[in-house]
Amino acid sequence: MTVQTKVKTKRYLVYALIILLAHFLQNVVSVFPEIVQVKPLLLIPVAVCIAMFEGELVGAAAGLIAGVLWDTVTVTADGYVALYLMVACAICGVLLRIFLRNNIVTYFIMCSGILIFYLITYVLFFISARGIDSAVQIFFRYYIPMGLYSFILTPLWYYLVRTVYRKFSFDYTEY
Repeated sequence: MTVQTKVKTKRYLVYALIILLAHFLQNVVSVFPEIVQVKPLLLIPVAVCIAMFEGELVGAAAGLIAGVLWDTVTVTADGYVALYLMVACAICGVLLRIFLRNNIVTYFIMCSGILIFYLITYVLFFISARGIDSAVQIFFRYYIPMGLYSFILTPLWYYLVRTVYRKFSFDYTEY
């Protein structure tokens, strides 16, 4: 195994641990306080951030892993979150490879767009489609504050993933 492969493997293992940490903090333990009876969504910003640094293939894999972990504790989704995060992270990786630069502003824009689109589609497919009459009220009372709370915590994940990416990057000048 080459040195470059070893460094990438270590980086991917640390990414997997970060995804597990985000899953644990989002779905198992309530470390972050509930504000207006909502908890933050942590797996979406983590998967988007990994996709921004690693590209479309690794990003899609990170989104798939994060989505599968999330779907294991969700009653209604049945694979929706895994599919959504995989596609969203792949698109994010492609956009960054071709058009955009990787910085905190781009991360805020990508993450907010993906969060808002996820919340809207979740309410449409899993609340409104089930015939719940107050879907709009639920969206504005519960899901919009959830999205804002998640958005506030996004810099934490950006700086954590950026640190891991820089620490476990292969330096060609050393060899």
